Amino acid sequence: MNLQVFEFNMLPTNTYVVWDEGREAVLIDPACYGPSEQQVLARFLTAEGLTVRHILCTHFHFDHIFGVPFAETLCNLYCEAHEGDSWWAEHNADEVRTFGIPYPGTPPVIGHTLHDGDIIRCGTLELQCLHTPGHSRGSVSFYCAAEGVLFSGDTLFAYGGVGRTDLHGGDYAELLYSIRTRLFTLPDATVVYPGHGPSTTIRTERNFHNI
Repeated sequence: MNLQVFEFNMLPTNTYVVWDEGREAVLIDPACYGPSEQQVLARFLTAEGLTVRHILCTHFHFDHIFGVPFAETLCNLYCEAHEGDSWWAEHNADEVRTFGIPYPGTPPVIGHTLHDGDIIRCGTLELQCLHTPGHSRGSVSFYCAAEGVLFSGDTLFAYGGVGRTDLHGGDYAELLYSIRTRLFTLPDATVVYPGHGPSTTIRTERNFHNI
């Protein structure tokens, strides 16, 4: 597995490009805001000769999907997200204004629906969709067992951090349950790539938490 991370937008949010030796790629949480950040992503995909097969969203909060319309046009694909975040697909433009951030264009809709247990295949890569609600109703994590890698979105952060639960659909008890039963059951050595901040491991985060 090859991986590149970009930090995009004012929050800032991690966007991941993951690809195999055949240059087939998955784009996770395209968060690029505005033309300059969009071109950073486009230039990288072109320079590496990558063909994006899936645009995956860990959840549909605005900071994680700013770049979805651009990515969909660039890659001729529809994004994929859990239907539990359909409310956010309808209300992102309103919600972003409460943060004083101008919305760049028209918010995207969920193009293809992901379900718990779905396997996303891209060349030789396989990612399993794990429904991990709590940060939002539709939050999911993507787990690659063969590589020992997890993309946790805003469910789990490094150094004992967890996603906020004060936005629509958030539930703190549900978030902790998702972490305990879906993420902390993964192997200790699993590398966690979160939606914000640095990477970590399941072992490290289990030691931080008492849940």
